[in-house]
Amino acid sequence: MNRLRTWLRGALARPIALMMIGVALACVTASAGGQTVKPMSVWSGVYTAAQNKRGEELHSAVCTVCHGPQLNGAGQPEMPPSPAIARATFLRKWAGRTVAALFVYVRDTMPPDSPGTLTDQQILDAIAHMFAVSNMPVGDRELPLDLKALANIMIQAQP
Repeated sequence: MNRLRTWLRGALARPIALMMIGVALACVTASAGGQTVKPMSVWSGVYTAAQNKRGEELHSAVCTVCHGPQLNGAGQPEMPPSPAIARATFLRKWAGRTVAALFVYVRDTMPPDSPGTLTDQQILDAIAHMFAVSNMPVGDRELPLDLKALANIMIQAQP
């Protein structure tokens, strides 16, 4: 009988201990330096007017041929279909994803004829221009050259 009690206590204690360890790890993971990291929205002013201006110039020089001057896709009839990169169509496609995911996508695939040729700053400027054309508000800080920070900015449909 004592063996049964000992076994039952051990059998019940193990899952409870594992659960407590899991909760503790989740709390540690959810905080950075003792502060909880709260995701930001792209609608909270995450880029500057200067960043948008640089992105607009880059778009005119590099992106217009595929994405069109209004960023609505399919710039030239002889080009393969290209997606809209601003406004509702863009927001529907990217809603729920992070700016870091968008940054990595652009970095790895754009421009399609020579991916990887844009600098990180050019990519961020292009994203800022996409946000501006989507009528997202301008802020007082530029999109940062930091993937961890960009991973904390969520793309959302207009609130």
